[in-house]
Amino acid sequence: MSSVLTAGLEAVRTAVPPERQRATEGYTVDGHAPRLALQPADRHEVASVLAAANEAGLAVVPQGARTALRLGAPLERYDITLDSRALDRVVAYEPEDLTMTVEAGVTLEALRARLGEHDQELPVDAPPGDEVTIGGLLATARPGAWRGHLPGQRDLVLGMTVALPDGTLTTSGGRVVKNVSGYDLHRMHTGALGALGVIVEASFKLAPRPASVRSVAIRCTQTAQAEAIAFDLWDRTLATRAISLLTPAAAESVGLTSMPHVLVEFGGSEAAVSRSLRDLHDAAALGHALGADEVEASMWALLRRLAAGDDVRGDVVLRLGVPPSDVTRVLDAAAAIDAPGVAAWAHLASGAVLVRADAIEPARVLELRALAVESGGFLQIEAAPAAVRSEVDPFGAGDLVLSAQLRAQFDPCLTINPGRWGRGL
Repeated sequence: MSSVLTAGLEAVRTAVPPERQRATEGYTVDGHAPRLALQPADRHEVASVLAAANEAGLAVVPQGARTALRLGAPLERYDITLDSRALDRVVAYEPEDLTMTVEAGVTLEALRARLGEHDQELPVDAPPGDEVTIGGLLATARPGAWRGHLPGQRDLVLGMTVALPDGTLTTSGGRVVKNVSGYDLHRMHTGALGALGVIVEASFKLAPRPASVRSVAIRCTQTAQAEAIAFDLWDRTLATRAISLLTPAAAESVGLTSMPHVLVEFGGSEAAVSRSLRDLHDAAALGHALGADEVEASMWALLRRLAAGDDVRGDVVLRLGVPPSDVTRVLDAAAAIDAPGVAAWAHLASGAVLVRADAIEPARVLELRALAVESGGFLQIEAAPAAVRSEVDPFGAGDLVLSAQLRAQFDPCLTINPGRWGRGL
């Protein structure tokens, strides 16, 4: 190790108290361990770590629950882990105003428990589950089955505090719903994979928790039949939170019979949900479904976990975005792709088609990407081994000029997650 590198690491190490240092073995990413792992306890310590690393030319990789480390291109450099889990405080909670401000290391599980005391919720259902931290939830902006029925993460954020790569702390928005000052820079950081700064705190607008939540699985003989029933339900005025189409393999993965299914979730008042259930059974009968059975909410949790992939198995998860009218055609093509262990499913309202496989050849990924682009959509690699993400751009042909300009503006030294957006970004 060169004297310059040693001095740089020492400068970063001393940017926080000694008790913030952690063993590096538990922070491997794509087979590479960091030289130094730190767990700052507040926003100022985060800023100090970033400033020292930026000055020394070292690469910092922020992470919390480590639920999305196979999302994005492989890292080009990895020197320092910035573990956000000690940023676990609820900063402010105003139940009467339906607003809450939390630090980035708070898990969705802890947040739900606190909000449940007042029959409130943050209406998000991102993969892989409630173990995700708020920082990870916002940095990845992964959609779930509720997208298209309920607001996305960007629409729920009132304000955000971010530590920029040079150590500057910047705040956008505020903690109240009636916020009219400043630019919505927090929207830019949502979904940026931490490449433009480390989220340290966020304020949300909340929602009352539904009095009743019920889920139903509708058994069908073929995907086209499931599609017709799903569109019928979507066209009705129901208390719908999710309408998803499952191929036989996906249905089997969550404990259903191996045949096409429409999986539906309702949420709202008891009266609204009861009426919606009656309408659902009418739609199932009109569509000649084989049956419609109520299922446990845990089935959605299984689907969320399937959408995140498994780091130990090293499986592959792809997400295609297409117009809802093309969902069934793309879903059938995805289910038929030549790859072992394929399971495919779709969330109708958002036009998201998800594919999970034990392994997949890059050529097959490109075939599916071409299919999505043909429909005016996209394909993103949600999780895959580094070899796949090196050969196939995880994001496809996006606006690389804008990405490069943002990177140059916010992180010219490529201090945070270098390469995660793509080569040189």
